[in-house]
Amino acid sequence: MLGPWRRQPSPLRARVEASIKEGIGLSKQEWILASPVQPDDLALLAGAVVEWSRVRVGESRRPYGIDQCALALACAHPGGAPLASTTFGVFRPIELYTDGGIPDHITAFLEGLSLPSLNDSGEPVRFAAALFSWGEVARATLFADEA
Repeated sequence: MLGPWRRQPSPLRARVEASIKEGIGLSKQEWILASPVQPDDLALLAGAVVEWSRVRVGESRRPYGIDQCALALACAHPGGAPLASTTFGVFRPIELYTDGGIPDHITAFLEGLSLPSLNDSGEPVRFAAALFSWGEVARATLFADEA
């Protein structure tokens, strides 16, 4: 009944959605820790995740200052259900370098994981990170005609 009255998405919104579906702006990385996982392993992993995030953000495009990112972390035994996951919301790259910023949150998440839960199966634990750059999406959609 409301077919003709239903609002159609704008061409810009459709381009943004298509870019996201294509994986533009998405970077993924994984690390495997052998069992038994030790506290020092998680501290080293936190440093590796922070460094990877900094490198990926540093390589991301920032057209007209659009530099917002989002980061998610998860862990599971390979092929198993997630043991834990978290997201850090939308943030600016500078937050990867500030006290109390994203590095502290990454470290708190990883060091707060239950070692008995990580080690109970005796299997390795896979940690996965996904970093999303809004600047890359903007470059591919909003500013595509300027390229």
